[in-house]
Amino acid sequence: MSEAGIWVAWGIPARGRERQALDLLRETASGYLDTLRDAGRIERFDVAILRPQSTELGGFILIQGSKDQVEALRTDHGFEVWLTRVQLVADRVGVVDAWVGNGLSEAIDLYEEAIAEMGAPPQ
Repeated sequence: MSEAGIWVAWGIPARGRERQALDLLRETASGYLDTLRDAGRIERFDVAILRPQSTELGGFILIQGSKDQVEALRTDHGFEVWLTRVQLVADRVGVVDAWVGNGLSEAIDLYEEAIAEMGAPPQ
């Protein structure tokens, strides 16, 4: 089961780049990420396109795997090129590391340690 992830979020497509943004989304969802999964470089991924709303968040991809898989992906040249392509067609692109699945206990332990260091009593 996955323990780490990379959350890639984007805003609305850059003006004049709407077609390229849609094409890249299709290529990513049914090509690039499938290839990574099939090669065992990641365990899974989820793609979400958000319904029209009042924020500028357009969608996100949560890529999941082991810590080693995620760390390797973060520094992979092909991933960096793909992420740069995303930045060229969408506004407000963000990339955040995440704890998922079996990694949640690490996040909880970290919070417990931080709370203890702040002097809060244990429960």
